[in-house]
Amino acid sequence: MTSTPSAPTEGPVAHLADSRARHQRQAQEHRALAARAVARMAQDPQDEARLLSILDLSSAVEAQPCGLESALAAYIQLVAEQVDVPAVSVTHEVTDTATAYLGLAVRAADLPQRDLMLVWDEKLGWSIAIEPRGNDRPPVICHLGGHVAPSPAAVAQFVSDVVHKQCRGQLSPVPRSLDREMLTAHLAAVPA
Repeated sequence: MTSTPSAPTEGPVAHLADSRARHQRQAQEHRALAARAVARMAQDPQDEARLLSILDLSSAVEAQPCGLESALAAYIQLVAEQVDVPAVSVTHEVTDTATAYLGLAVRAADLPQRDLMLVWDEKLGWSIAIEPRGNDRPPVICHLGGHVAPSPAAVAQFVSDVVHKQCRGQLSPVPRSLDREMLTAHLAAVPA
């Protein structure tokens, strides 16, 4: 009886195999994101087909769904519902950094003339900032501390606190290290 050798679980060969698998997963995710970007930007189906051909990509329908992108989309939609932000005022993106933007309809009591935005990124979590005018960098009013992706109800409470001048969160000087697989799993499990 002969046995087949099993793949090593430790050492340089295992490390190389893990690195290669991770690289292939990331490349596939980037190609899927690029295909979705082309689909959003194309003027018509012929334009989309031409661009996909030039870039050697499959259509967004054929591309594997990106777990983080779909989990983030669902999470951001739940947050938008909790803070009463319409879909036209919401956007998110997963590139080298996952981010989200929600244009708030409410204003802070001490800044009644300025529009506010609720922004999220995978390293810092949620912040409320003043909508920039022109090329200004948006000044952050307050940052929600704690987990990078708290429940939508906690985000809604944060917005209410900031609007009523009860901001308690502080911006962390050093971004948290992040494992995107863990973030994806967390976002997919966040309760409404």
